[in-house]
Formats: sequence, structure tokens, C-alpha cells
Amino acid sequence: MESSEDRVEALRKANNLEDLYAALTPLDMTPGWIERKQPILWEQPDTPFEVMHWRYEECKAALDAAGRLINTDLAERRNLILRNPVEGNNIATTKTLINAYQMILPGEEARTHRHAPHALRVIIESEDSFSVVNGEKHPMETGDIVLTPGWCWHGHGHDGDRSAYWLDGLDVPLTHLLEPMFFEEHPEGFAPVERVTPDSPYRFTWESIQKRTEQADADPEGHFGRRVRLEADEMPTIGIYVERLEAGQTTRKFRHSANVVYSPMMGSGTSTIDDNEISWSRGDTFTAPTWNWIEHRAQEDTIMFAMTDEFLMRFANYYRFEAAA
Repeated sequence: MESSEDRVEALRKANNLEDLYAALTPLDMTPGWIERKQPILWEQPDTPFEVMHWRYEECKAALDAAGRLINTDLAERRNLILRNPVEGNNIATTKTLINAYQMILPGEEARTHRHAPHALRVIIESEDSFSVVNGEKHPMETGDIVLTPGWCWHGHGHDGDRSAYWLDGLDVPLTHLLEPMFFEEHPEGFAPVERVTPDSPYRFTWESIQKRTEQADADPEGHFGRRVRLEADEMPTIGIYVERLEAGQTTRKFRHSANVVYSPMMGSGTSTIDDNEISWSRGDTFTAPTWNWIEHRAQEDTIMFAMTDEFLMRFANYYRFEAAA
């Protein structure tokens, strides 16, 4: 192994760039001026993450198959992850977000745990299922959006007689990138219920979502429908929007430096994400990676859920928005 003196001497003797590059190698240094396969800087966002569309009908069938083959004793969460087919990617749906469809059978309980990543659930089909967050039990009914901020104890259960299905959303890829991952299983397996309430601050009911979008102002620029941001101050890395699109409405095309995952909570229509035409219906999931043009066309009255890292980008002063001419 070369000594520090040897490395310094090699640098002093470097008479050309090749000698300099060779002398830099053992120092784990690389010149900033050389050409690279991936440059250090580039003109605008360029992501390998693809525009993706998962159909709820197919995903539900996959969950039903899983329900026949594995229970919550073997799988703490019976969920199927929506993986973007980027080389080397194992779980991420977009660069910073991960989504999965999850199902729980009647009478089942999913054990209590907690983790650093923030999480939410969009309840697609459910009657009499519930979540317990930090000892507080609240319903998870069709159309609800429920939150689990990072490091909250949480588990789920089902008192109904038909399987319940929902869409999970978390910032796990961001946590992997920044590396503050923590995870812990509850020492009792299932956390005791301290209080039962339908009015948890971690639950947005379907009734309230419909009412708020009906009362929201129209976007004067036409980029969005009647849109509301759902409050999730304990989850600053995930922005949550719901917007109402009227039958026949087409939004004005835009792009921005944020990643978005969409899921229609009711209605049907078509979205153009850059050059990709996506015909969607209730319960589907589709993505709009950063700096892709976005346009929605509602065939029926629609309420669209969206989760995004927009506010993370705004916090870092990275956010840009551009409207089509």
C-alpha cells in the first residue's frame, strides 16, 4: 500500500493529465472537468422513471390470489408494490414515492409497527375495516383517505364480512436516499386500543372530501379542477390533493419539477402524460414523473386523488412550474 508520502510524490511528478489522473485515483478524487456518461449538471430534469398505469381490476385479482395463498401471520402486510421498471429499481413507484395495493380479509388483523417513512391509504373498497394509530381506533370506509405520519404506531383490522382493499402511499424511496430509516415492531404484537373515534385527525372521510371539492374554487388558469390540499403537517414530504373534474372537462397542460401519483376515487377519463395516453377508471393508479406534460380529460364526473413530492421540492427551492403555450 502506498504511503501518504508516495502519493504526494506522484502528484509532484505528474507532468501530464494522464499522470495526474493516475495519481488522483488512490486519493479517491475525480476531476470535475472530465466528460462523464452522466454529467454532473444538465439543462432540465431528466428522469429514467417511466409513466406507468396499473389497473385496479387486475391488481384486485392479484390481491385475491394472494389472499388465498398467504395470511397476515406470514405477511405482516398483504400488499403488492407498484414498481417502476427502471434498471436497478426494486420498489420505487417514482423517485421519492412508493405505492402498493393492499387487502385485508374479514376477521384479520395486521400487526402493529412503526417506521420512519410517512404513509397514507386511499380506501377503495371497505366496510367495517379500521386502523389503530397511536392507540386511537378509527374506521376505514370506502372513499376515506387515512394518514400514518412517520413513527406512529399503527395496525389495521377488519370487522366486516367482505374483503377490504386500499392503495398505500409512502415516502420510502426518499427515506432510503437520505438514510434515516428506522423500523420497530410493537412489543405486544397488537397495540391496545385507548380510544375509539370516527373523528381522528388522521382520517379524511369520503363525505368530507366530496363536500370540500364541491365547495372549492375553480382554478382560474385551468390547470386543475376544483382542487383541495388535504392537511398533513406531520408528513411534510408528501403533498396530498383531491380535485373534482366535471364530465367533459379538459385541464390545461402543464409540467413541473415534482413527481405525482394519481388515483381516481370516482369517475373515468383519459390523461396524457407527455406522449402517453392513459385511460383510467376508479381505483386505478398512474404516475407523472418529474417534468412530464400533464393533461386530464374527464369522461364522467371525477374526483382525483394525487400524492406528490411538490412541497419537498418547494422547501428546497427546486420547484418550477411551466404552462403550455
